[in-house]
Amino acid sequence: MKGDKLWDDFLHGDSVAFSQLYQQHASMLYSYGFKISHNASITEDCIHDLFVYLWNKRDSLSQTDSPSKYLVVSFRRMLVKKLSSRQKEGIFSVEDFSNISDVLPENAESLWIHQEENSLKQFKLTDAMSKLSKRQQEALHLKYIEEMSYEDICEIMEINYQSVRNLISKALFELRNLMTED
Repeated sequence: MKGDKLWDDFLHGDSVAFSQLYQQHASMLYSYGFKISHNASITEDCIHDLFVYLWNKRDSLSQTDSPSKYLVVSFRRMLVKKLSSRQKEGIFSVEDFSNISDVLPENAESLWIHQEENSLKQFKLTDAMSKLSKRQQEALHLKYIEEMSYEDICEIMEINYQSVRNLISKALFELRNLMTED
């Protein structure tokens, strides 16, 4: 089902459409939420709380042309509120930013060298990511891991378009500099 039609069907009480929305988005919300909370239980609770809230309030919810964006924005607000109420700190496990997947060489020695090089790259990337601000880490995650548009990131992070572009640009510049340091 197309996202808009699925959302519309859900708003009209279709439990199958609601189930499909959950199935299509729960995994992505979990991945995103866990990077923010570092807590599986809190992340899962927020996902379930979000979908219970949506089902209970479906009569008063409005139509959207991007259910994914709507869900991420709503989920983020709910998660941040829950974390704030529990006074938790810390965003992102930078290991999740290390999607370094080059073509694997064919022989065992080359494979071992390749794995060592990737381990070193991953270590350097992890170290460099940890030196970025929490907001920079979040923006990079949304842009390059969740593959969201700048407009979507603006809404999720509640900052303007130019601020998102500047945040990501500065983060990439800092990462590049940190990765080339010896």
